[in-house]
Amino acid sequence: MFRLIVPVAICFALPANAQSGTSCALTEDNENCNRVVACIGTDGRWFNGRAFGRGTGTFTGTISDGTSCEGTWMSRNAFGLGQADVTCEDGMTGKVFYTYQDPYTGTAVGQGITSDGRAIRIWSGNNVLAFLRGDTGHRVAMLPCDAGAIPMS
Repeated sequence: MFRLIVPVAICFALPANAQSGTSCALTEDNENCNRVVACIGTDGRWFNGRAFGRGTGTFTGTISDGTSCEGTWMSRNAFGLGQADVTCEDGMTGKVFYTYQDPYTGTAVGQGITSDGRAIRIWSGNNVLAFLRGDTGHRVAMLPCDAGAIPMS
């Protein structure tokens, strides 16, 4: 089972821009939208997508190999703890538990596991790229996956 926490992320060690074409802005109905990125396992797979909603919602995105995934997320309490569940078109599922880590950027950070036993590390939020850049001042954020950093611009 692959469950993902939202608002948060999956990654792969490829020389690719994991965030191209997935900008997030408020939708026409003012539904909240946040970037979600994640690392999956240790072989360089990553996830890039968007989460929608406030308090609870849905998310959708794509794994680096082109597999589409979608799921639901919910905040569990006033401390910013939450859970996300994801299902991918190839049958993989997963679950992630997350917490809001950084009050300035609103970034949520989480961990979980896929149905085939791979670890998931996720990041999500309106300013997730600033969070991943840290204090380095670099223009390109790097998603810190076990198989190597993934450039995120």
